[in-house]
Amino acid sequence: MSSLTDPLDEAQQFLIDTVWSIFSEHARFPSFFYVDYVMGREGYDATATLNSFPAVGTVLTHRYRAVGWWGTDIRPDREGPVFLTMAGLYHVDDESMADKLGRYLLAFMAKCSGAQRAILQSPFTMPPVDLHLPDYAKEIGAEPYLKHLEEVARREWPGVHYNEGSKKGERGLLNKASFSTVEDYLVAVGAELAPPGPSATLPYSERRALLRAINFLDVTFELVLGRRLVVRPPMDRSSLLALDVEDEAGFQAGLVVLTDILRDFDVPGGKPPSGLGRLERHLVEQLPSIDQIAVREAVERLDQIRVIRNSAVHPKPSPGLLTAHQVLGLPFPVRDFPVAWNSVRAHAEKELSRIQEAIQAMRP
Repeated sequence: MSSLTDPLDEAQQFLIDTVWSIFSEHARFPSFFYVDYVMGREGYDATATLNSFPAVGTVLTHRYRAVGWWGTDIRPDREGPVFLTMAGLYHVDDESMADKLGRYLLAFMAKCSGAQRAILQSPFTMPPVDLHLPDYAKEIGAEPYLKHLEEVARREWPGVHYNEGSKKGERGLLNKASFSTVEDYLVAVGAELAPPGPSATLPYSERRALLRAINFLDVTFELVLGRRLVVRPPMDRSSLLALDVEDEAGFQAGLVVLTDILRDFDVPGGKPPSGLGRLERHLVEQLPSIDQIAVREAVERLDQIRVIRNSAVHPKPSPGLLTAHQVLGLPFPVRDFPVAWNSVRAHAEKELSRIQEAIQAMRP
């Protein structure tokens, strides 16, 4: 597999340069429609180029790579940003400014990582371990680049978990983020984000647990955001989620009901067509301080249920079918349908609860 630091091909470098030219001047990342148009004028396919960058991490939709975007691999959101990570900065030709941003962010990550040591002196009460980025930028003379730093930091989850609302950062995924060069950091990211093993088959003993999780999410969504999320299906359909199955027909019927509920989430907008697919962006826009990583991971896992459901509907299986089974703890092919249905319900209940907890944490 290619690494994050391998040389780019012509199309990849052109895309990096296109995004950087806008970002360096405006401290904002361009929308996909702009990148798509500029790439198209030069004969490049923007979507194909985005997907061609080496990626590490989760096998689901969102992975860590030089360039990220809103939407799905198949259809990036035309009005969503196309953004650079530290891996993207590594490939920027403008060495002066890009190099400064890289060094400043590495220093901030190291400071956030070091702040964790305060826990050793406070075994009973959680001490403050997050740092205010604007204050740190002022301390090191990086104020002219603050907006640029914020835009990259909020996407740099391996090295720092940055809260856009409080403008504070704390240690990210890496247990220790103290590196002298961006290249060293990217090597560590690649090593840490090795492909995960298959998810476990989860037990499911409480038949109404999934229905309760859906209801709790709906109530919390209304309490915090002032509107309902779940479009209620007919009782005879939703009741299937509380029933065990005996065969493949029952398994597929349950998948259809569950994916329809997720698809019909009442989330503003029209792209992508699935309400679940629009949920992460809506929550981040309405609740900037929400735990975006938790929401993203939950949405990605829930979307794998759709992949498995669609494989039974469409004769041509999705390329991600094996991944979807792996993520939901299912063997391929499924032969024990009662066990498979229990695992799907257990994973769905777990991820819906993660989203509900993230939203509830934002309640005043």
